Amino acid sequence: MDIAVIGSGMAGLATARILKDAGHSITIFEALPGRGMDSHSTEFEGGLIDAPLRVMNPHLWKNTLSLATYLGIETFPVRTYMACSWLFEDRIETWLTTSRSRIGNFPIINNRKGIQQYGWRLVKGMLQLKTAIAKFFKSKDQEITLAEFINNNDIEEVFLHGVVMPVLYTICTCSSKTIGEWPAKPLLIFLRQLTDGDALLRMQGGTPALVDKLIAGIQIHNGSAITQVKEQDSRVLVENALGEQYIFDRVIVATPTNKIEDFLNTEQFADDIALLKKFKFEQGKLVIHTDQTVMPPKRKDWAVLSYMMDRKFTRQQFTVWLNAVEPSLVGKTAVFQTWQPVIDIDPKKIISTVTLTRAVVDSQTVALNKELQIRHKDANRKVFYCGSWSCDGLPILESAVTSAMHIAEIFNAPLPFVGLKPKVEVSPQLGYYY
Repeated sequence: MDIAVIGSGMAGLATARILKDAGHSITIFEALPGRGMDSHSTEFEGGLIDAPLRVMNPHLWKNTLSLATYLGIETFPVRTYMACSWLFEDRIETWLTTSRSRIGNFPIINNRKGIQQYGWRLVKGMLQLKTAIAKFFKSKDQEITLAEFINNNDIEEVFLHGVVMPVLYTICTCSSKTIGEWPAKPLLIFLRQLTDGDALLRMQGGTPALVDKLIAGIQIHNGSAITQVKEQDSRVLVENALGEQYIFDRVIVATPTNKIEDFLNTEQFADDIALLKKFKFEQGKLVIHTDQTVMPPKRKDWAVLSYMMDRKFTRQQFTVWLNAVEPSLVGKTAVFQTWQPVIDIDPKKIISTVTLTRAVVDSQTVALNKELQIRHKDANRKVFYCGSWSCDGLPILESAVTSAMHIAEIFNAPLPFVGLKPKVEVSPQLGYYY
């Protein structure tokens, strides 16, 4: 069939690749001038800046990494050690830095102050969290929010708000209030698997390398937003802002659902629009820059992930030190990505500012997704929807790929990449991080 895919984020590109390899004729439409998935990637002193930086746990991103392996992309391991600092009015004080043990690869505290002042509290908090998670998965009531889980369990404050929650902010990139409203189960699965000691993996060549492979041999029309999707007899009309019209057998909409009213025919798709508008999204600001004030004051305390927060945990930000995980940036000027900065960043040192949109997961999400999948099974349906928002669990790349797999099942398209293990090579430039 002739199939249109609207949107070139991870869900759209994965869907396009799977259906293309199954023998369908695919055309991708993208409103941005480039490709949505790597539209914010840029060069810096001859190296690559991914925005956002993408590293993946092999358990939690198994389908994404399997797809990359299928496409011939190699990966390399990265140890994302962390540093936590207090934000005082007159100074920044680093209170925790971590690494991994040589034997067993367990997370350990490697600064004296962290051990002396907070060691017992962090160990206590870790044990309390593990006990609470084990109790949760043995219970019958697993339909609670993260906030309810926290309120139901006594977990040491410094460990919970100073270590655990910042990690969730890193993955979910949304506010603490929003995270509290998430279903606890997917977040607790994430935390349980995150502590198994495996290194995170990064793809050779970053996001652009993955996009190049996903889009190979597929036609893309970019730089013009879609303005109309309308069924005409047995086919579907797609029109863009330039007035160009195309006819397809099927259409896959792979955009955030807060954009669908811009182009879906409101009469033909009234029921779909009513359902999809119930999904919520949150936006945040990612600043890419070279201002070192976002890092611990002492260079020896620098880590891949730098978390800063006040003592009441009301002001917090996290920063990724890109040079530590991207080989092409080794030896270059230190460059950082800071999510929702709460301290002033020197405007002269800002490379770019990116607005990111993330789906919000709440108690409605599971039910909405079930209803959507039921609608997709209608034999007369010609327009389908996918995205990281359309799966249970965290709305990350993995959910986007999983949603593409759901679309593939509808079209009886094979999934030859499922179960492939990542090909991991050690990066000589980053060897000291393993």
